[in-house]
Amino acid sequence: MKTDLRRSVFERSGLAALSDLNSPEWRDIFSALEREQQLFLKHEAAFRSPEYIWPRDPLHNWSRTWEYPYVFHHLQALREARHGNNVARIVDLGSGVTFFPLAVAKLGFEVICSDVDRVCEKDLGRAAAVVDHGLGTVTFRLTDGTHLPFNDGEIDAVYCISVLEHVANFEWLIRETARVLKPGGLFVLTVDIDLRGDMELGAENHRMLVTALRGYFEYRWPETTIHPADMLDSSSGPYGHRPPMNVWERRWFLFKQQVKALLGMKPRPLLPFWLAVQAFALVRKE
Repeated sequence: MKTDLRRSVFERSGLAALSDLNSPEWRDIFSALEREQQLFLKHEAAFRSPEYIWPRDPLHNWSRTWEYPYVFHHLQALREARHGNNVARIVDLGSGVTFFPLAVAKLGFEVICSDVDRVCEKDLGRAAAVVDHGLGTVTFRLTDGTHLPFNDGEIDAVYCISVLEHVANFEWLIRETARVLKPGGLFVLTVDIDLRGDMELGAENHRMLVTALRGYFEYRWPETTIHPADMLDSSSGPYGHRPPMNVWERRWFLFKQQVKALLGMKPRPLLPFWLAVQAFALVRKE
């Protein structure tokens, strides 16, 4: 699962690019993570609670197909930089119950998952007992949504994948992440960016997010600009959300929305949402 860390497309912060999905780095990591998810799902009957409501196959999702390899690359780089000195403690913030922390544990890390959902506590414990995760460990700590259950400076790295934009007061989560990380500790964050203005992380909240992050963190890798035509969004890429309509169905749909507008009713958009994904590779300020 090792990639050439000197030439990786993931050594940057910023928006996800469609061209990343054509790179050898992405293909190698994505294929390896597909195998890890298949192994995880093979044992699903042994740990999955019926009340768990989140997707069973998160890897094949418009954004996760890029986010998981991005985060995994940076954790691989952390392992390489440590040269096997001590076992790093890694927090999966807002973990849900997925294959990913088990795949990260195979890098030799102590992975601690944290979520507000008690179902995650139960299911992750059972999953860790039946799914191979190498020499690493996977445990769980429940959070109350206002305080992370870790001591000051006890964590080497935190990753948070498309969770923060769903937190109403995300400033506390950024502050708490900085508190639990060691000085110089790694924070890998991905968020969905609202491109249409009707979801959580619109322009104003995005400015607030970046300001809050800069108060506690510095960029491990600088933000890189990509061409708009190369931007991965929720309607592009191999798993984009495209309306299942032929040309006549699409025209009929648009006609009905025009009629609704004329009647003073709210038109329904062709796509239920329009999002991009942004990643931050950060370190806690000294």
